[in-house]
Amino acid sequence: MSTTPEKQIGFPISQSHAEQGFGKFPYVIIRLQYGIYMQFPIHFVKERKDGLAGISIQTESSDPKVQQALLLNAIAQFKTQIDEQKKRFHRLCVVLDKEQAYYWEVDGIKFSHSIPKGGTLLNSQQDFIAMGFPHQIQTQQSESHG
Repeated sequence: MSTTPEKQIGFPISQSHAEQGFGKFPYVIIRLQYGIYMQFPIHFVKERKDGLAGISIQTESSDPKVQQALLLNAIAQFKTQIDEQKKRFHRLCVVLDKEQAYYWEVDGIKFSHSIPKGGTLLNSQQDFIAMGFPHQIQTQQSESHG
């Protein structure tokens, strides 16, 4: 028997997906079904930009506290829109960093120090982003974008 680890099955977020904002904090995760998630990057922008993947939140501020206040309101609106469009409740999570998230559950919004990870990660076009790896880019320091 070998004592070396088995080869991992799956793949992490690619550089091309990272350049579109995937895997960078903050982001939204929607649980589609057991083990299958959809990620929406969040971009804080001064002016609306066409072609950005995910959710754009317009603000002049680069202050994280101001951005977080805008974030939760914008995501609540996003969730309402998706639920109405698909005519069903979606379990949704806003991931702020590797240890902080807000979960939209049937009984309300809950803060947690645990974030979703693993499974199969898709974008809104249902392209594979990652499989069997964390939903964020693995670096020495947490990455974020604006």
